[in-house]
Amino acid sequence: MAGGLAILYLRRLVEIADDAAPLAIAAGALLGALCADLVTGLIHWACDTWGSEETPWLGAGVIQAFRQHHRDPQAIVHHDWIDVNGEGALGAATAFLLGLPIAWQLASGGHAFWYSGLCSLICVAGLANQLHQWAHVPAPPAPVRALQRLGAILSPSQHARHHRAPYTTRYCIATGWLNGSLDTIRFWRALERGIEAVTGAEARCKRERA
Repeated sequence: MAGGLAILYLRRLVEIADDAAPLAIAAGALLGALCADLVTGLIHWACDTWGSEETPWLGAGVIQAFRQHHRDPQAIVHHDWIDVNGEGALGAATAFLLGLPIAWQLASGGHAFWYSGLCSLICVAGLANQLHQWAHVPAPPAPVRALQRLGAILSPSQHARHHRAPYTTRYCIATGWLNGSLDTIRFWRALERGIEAVTGAEARCKRERA
């Protein structure tokens, strides 16, 4: 379903492309990819930092998957296509369906920049698990290796930094474009301090040091 909806969205983008500058579409796609990278980072950071594998609803599934990945980083290499992409495809399909009214309004109004950004956000976020797996595969397909070397998608060398204890940096797992900047400004630590101040909860890295 996600693939079919992506084709539907992209076909609509082609239809409005004649009236839009290619630069606007490219800039929208870039912004969408950046937003997708941030979304994957926020989800990754949240599951690494808060709660536990016993947390109701999320613990036994989402949080456990992230924590288990730290214990055995290469296990993801042996997961099949459905294991890797199933949740991402479901999330993308849901986002495409919920976003249809907004997308068609943007397209009808000729807002190619924002329409392109929305398409890119959903597509890149939906592919994040696959991009993450490729960052662990010793010998991914040649086109993937080329994109990794160019920095277009998450590279093994960049992602390897996340797998150094205490696992508190380099959370973005789609393109990885934001990792350096967010770590430099200590974005994740600022978020943790804010949540701790409001809720009184304590981040995992602090609990494990105690």
